[in-house]
Amino acid sequence: MSAPVRARARRLRRAARLDLGIAVRHLLLGRLAGSALLPRPLRWAVYRACGLEVRTANVFSGTRITGTDVRIGARTFLNHECYLDAARGRIEIGEDCHLGPQVMVLTATHDLASGVADRAAAYRITRIGDRVWLGARATVLPGAVVGSDCVVAAGAVVTGRCEPGGLYAGVPATRVRDLAAPEATALARRAGARAGAP
Repeated sequence: MSAPVRARARRLRRAARLDLGIAVRHLLLGRLAGSALLPRPLRWAVYRACGLEVRTANVFSGTRITGTDVRIGARTFLNHECYLDAARGRIEIGEDCHLGPQVMVLTATHDLASGVADRAAAYRITRIGDRVWLGARATVLPGAVVGSDCVVAAGAVVTGRCEPGGLYAGVPATRVRDLAAPEATALARRAGARAGAP
């Protein structure tokens, strides 16, 4: 077998292993754990068995998680159909947070340093502090940081850093006003109560 054929065979085997790993994670974390037929305590057990650092059972059906470098703090609530794209990056979500329906937290991007989008993905760490409320369909982009005691309005897109204790809205999300820590916590509690959080 010639050297080019061997090199191509190695690339194909590597790609097949990668695709198989993605398929297995999709099956376990997306289809099984995301199913409405699976009770929340069992969903939590699947996440833990897959190596995710999930300290809450309040992850509702339809939530899709790619990758395994994910930490979700105690008493945090993820509503239906959230999407956590850890891929090869890392997602850190603090304690006592509320993520509304269809919130997206992303880690993969394509650098534009050369003036065009790089074909190879770059992965970032995306962080969400404690006592944060992300409204329905809010998006947190790769490498963004949402400080503790923040509220991010529905549909907002977080592109950079949200300093602690603020209400953020818009595309891109900008600080609308300051929130006292108890006020942010009360807003998050009211949102969770409306969504059926325990």
